[in-house]
Formats: sequence, C-alpha cells, structure tokens
Amino acid sequence: MKKIVVNTTKYLIFLGIGLFIFWLLYRKIEWSELVDALKNLTYPWLILSVIFGLLSQLSRAIRWKMLMKPLGYQPSTYNTFLSVLVLYFVNLIVPRAGEVARCTVLSRTDKIPLAKLVGTVFIERLADTVMLFVLAVIIFTSNLDVVTEFFHQHPRMLEKLHSLVAPGNIAIMVAILAAVAGALLYVKRHLKRSSHKGKLSELKDHFMEGIKSIVHMKNKWLFLGHTAFIFLMWLVMLYVVFLAYEPTAHLSVRTGMVVFLMGGLAMLAPIQGGIGPWHFMVIETLVLYGIPKAEGSIFALIAHTATNLIYIVFGGIAVMLIVLKYGNQAIRFRPAEKGEMEGA
Repeated sequence: MKKIVVNTTKYLIFLGIGLFIFWLLYRKIEWSELVDALKNLTYPWLILSVIFGLLSQLSRAIRWKMLMKPLGYQPSTYNTFLSVLVLYFVNLIVPRAGEVARCTVLSRTDKIPLAKLVGTVFIERLADTVMLFVLAVIIFTSNLDVVTEFFHQHPRMLEKLHSLVAPGNIAIMVAILAAVAGALLYVKRHLKRSSHKGKLSELKDHFMEGIKSIVHMKNKWLFLGHTAFIFLMWLVMLYVVFLAYEPTAHLSVRTGMVVFLMGGLAMLAPIQGGIGPWHFMVIETLVLYGIPKAEGSIFALIAHTATNLIYIVFGGIAVMLIVLKYGNQAIRFRPAEKGEMEGA
C-alpha cells in the first residue's frame, strides 16, 4: 500500500507540473484562432502522419522480433505489433511503464520468458539511445547558430545542462554507482545462503541471455536499418504536420529536424505524454525561425494532440484485440507467474 501511495503521488506531481506548464503557455490563447486553424488544416497530411507513426511502430515490432529469434522464439508479427502499440498507450498513462507492459503482454500471448524479453528491450533502448545521441550531434553541429540562440534566450536551461556535468553531480553519480555495486555484492553474498538462489540465478541468466541476443543475431545491418527507419518515421511524422498548417508549411526539413530534436529533449522529463515541456520547447524553437508565438502555440497543440491520438486510438484498439483473443489476463499487469518468468 505504501508503494502504491508513493507511486500515485509521484504520478500526480509530475502530471500537475506538466499541466501547470501547459496552462501557462495557453492561458491567453484565442480559441477562435485555434478553431479557424483546425478548419483550414490540410488533413491529408495529418492522415499521412498517422501512417508514418504506424510504420515506425511496425518497424519497432519487426526489430524486436529479430532479437528474439536467436533465443529460439518467433512470436507472430501481429502479436508483437499489438504489444508495441500497448507500449505507447501505457506510456501516456504512466511514463516508462510501457516497456514492462509490452513485455508482459507478449510473454503471455506467445509464452516467452519475461526476463528474456526484458533483456531484449534493454538492447533496443540502448540502440535507440545511441541513435538519438548521433542524431543530436549531427543536428546540433549543423544548426549551431539556432541552438546557440535558443540557449541564449533561455540561459536557465543551459545552466541546468551544465549542472548535469558539474563535478558535484559527477561525484554523486559515482557514489550512486558505488552504492549499487555494493548492494549487488551484498545480494550476491546473500544469495549464497538463500534457498531462492537457484530461481534468482535462473532469472538473471534469462535476462543476460536476452541482452546477448544481439551477439547471435545474423543480420545486424538490418537491425541498424530498422533503428534508423524508426527515427526517420518519427521525424517525417512531425514534419508533415508542418505542411498541414499554413503558417509553418514553408519551413524546411532541416527546421523540422531541429524542432524534432528539441521536442525530443523535452520528452526526457518524466511527464505523461510530455505535456507542457514538449509544447514549450517546440514553441520557443519555432520562434527562432520567425513563427509568431501564437501560431507556434497552435502548431504545437495540433502536432502533440495528433501524435497522442494515434497512440490512444490504436493503443486502445490493440488492448481490445488482445483481450478478445487472449482474455483479460494478457493485459493484467500483475506480478508475473513463475511460468512466465522462467518459460515453458
């Protein structure tokens, strides 16, 4: 009960922060302008945005299957795709919980040990992080003037970035890593005297086997290709919304890349759907490209709403399809049973 109260409190605090930022940004908006903008949108571009979003999720599902094949499992693309849709759906409700949700769903629909799936997801996220870092370096260096101007106008954000690599924070990180290492050593010694040593050791082996799947995967270039394709679809998914809204239709793909990256940085905040911080980063970036703040605010609202509607609608459909085929137990995110963790 205590854990539930703590998690609920954290959830409400972060949601409250996001909603407060959102309110600050939109408290003075002229809603008649928003209605006019919605009437004049070029909706075929928004439909194309939906298609690109679904393609990114399908590519993620196929890439995930590639990591499972060396482990001896070949779940259906259908089930894997549905579980990926569940991932984005759950993340809108509880940030970072979607990864556990998709592993839980696929573990129950295709009888794959949960620990192995978690290991493959670790590899996936590592690949995404590396790709995001590479893109960030490319976009920042090729648009250094715009990025410099952004932080010049928002010095507090630059100070926060600098504080992340301050000696004091590095010392804290080292201390945390040392504490974690010490805790792991303690657990390891405790396991030697524990009757559960065999079970926990097996779970650890399954997790490590999932991580090592990348080593035994045959077509690593295809894996990298899917990773790049996912990010490309995310980029064009946002950029076609520029084309749908007349005040931003003239902006280049290069501008879209900068807006995409700045919005991506905002998504690092543990706030549901990035509501608030994402809007702020996108609006302020568009201002640097000559888009009035009012029109930039409308664009951010349209783009964010369109993206999240994709996740909500198709994620909700995925949940219903899974329930119809496998029953409620497939999406009941309770602690996994022994068979789910250890495999059939």
